[in-house]
Amino acid sequence: MQRFNMKFDVKRFTIFILICLGVGFIALQIPRDISDTELSKFNRDFKNYNVNLDIFDENEAKIASFKVAIADSDKKKMYGLMNLDYLPQNNGMVFIFPYSQLVNMWMKNTNIPLDMIFIDSDNEISSVASDTTPHSPDLISSQREVVKVLEINAGLAKKLGLKVGQKVRMLRQ
Repeated sequence: MQRFNMKFDVKRFTIFILICLGVGFIALQIPRDISDTELSKFNRDFKNYNVNLDIFDENEAKIASFKVAIADSDKKKMYGLMNLDYLPQNNGMVFIFPYSQLVNMWMKNTNIPLDMIFIDSDNEISSVASDTTPHSPDLISSQREVVKVLEINAGLAKKLGLKVGQKVRMLRQ
């Protein structure tokens, strides 16, 4: 019978523990996306509509102001305003993209009609899609490359006179 001689090596054990702690620390630093449970509540919790977004005319006069929620992760962008039955008049959601690109949106599982304001890298409105149809699987294109899309209640873009070329400014609180 052979006996195993196992000696406790303090140095190796210490290195092993330090590596485990380092990996754990790094894992804690990686930003985690929103959980599915939090996601289903994100657009319904109006505390999340905490960023000011203002739109200005060609004379720099403010013509609209909204409190918006920011959809800046893939999950938030995918969920958007889905399953929401009510959006206060001065609220909206801004979808933020990492680089200027052609964007296609849709209204699948969205219960309320919306206006979509497409915003380019110069923070100017590049196009407006008005009165989108709830639950429609049809794609709504930005028509040009954009970095943001603002969704607001249907009819507001027309009522406020929003049009191509107007400036958009966002200010996080």
